[in-house]
Amino acid sequence: MWTHHHHHRRRGLASLILTILASKGPMTGADIMREIEKITQGLWKPSPGAIYPALDKLQAEGYIKISKVEGSKNYYEITEKGKELISPEHQFEVIIEEIDSNIRYLMDNKSSLSQQQIERLKEILKRGLEEIDKSS
Repeated sequence: MWTHHHHHRRRGLASLILTILASKGPMTGADIMREIEKITQGLWKPSPGAIYPALDKLQAEGYIKISKVEGSKNYYEITEKGKELISPEHQFEVIIEEIDSNIRYLMDNKSSLSQQQIERLKEILKRGLEEIDKSS
């Protein structure tokens, strides 16, 4: 369960970084940390130990690039590939994928669910199906 959630937080940081760079233009790692703190109203102040590995990974995957270097400061910029990753179309794909993996996760752990949780899950899925049928 822990790994399931931890993974989400890391991915959350990556998409937050991409969203910030898409809206604000090129920024340094320190600028990005300050921006996240501002957006979350001080509730989350990512450490350099979280930000820089995330930036390195995004860069290695081609979602951001270093647009300029000033002294020891790198300015990061989102690439076209990065913009695609945070597009609504892609976000919908991700959500559908997560629903699938969450349902599979719940089914793999069905024996640990309470009867109440199972009933709630059935109700949510039923409502989802009804909504989909209504709109299509």
